[in-house]
Amino acid sequence: MRAAVLLIALTLPILSYADEEQSSLGKPVSSETLAAQRGGDDTFVHNTIRVNGTVTDNSATNVVTGANNIRDGSFANSSGIMSVVQNTGANVLIQSATIVNVQFAEP
Repeated sequence: MRAAVLLIALTLPILSYADEEQSSLGKPVSSETLAAQRGGDDTFVHNTIRVNGTVTDNSATNVVTGANNIRDGSFANSSGIMSVVQNTGANVLIQSATIVNVQFAEP
């Protein structure tokens, strides 16, 4: 009897702790739901970037623009994919977009 009470006394805090952790992350999703939402099955990859901005009826009067300089070390310690857009003009529309496809396949 003592062993059963001791076992329950030791088990309840552990079960309570497990419930708290689970509730902070939400309800687990079933394997079936995850399987239905899995991506990357297609062999065809279609990416489209549509940038359709316009600059019309603008004027710039007595505008002073500066120089853009990229020097040694400007990108030191950077990693990943970087995009740099520089503009020294006035009334300029700059549209920049990047698509990155990562495909995991057997070598």
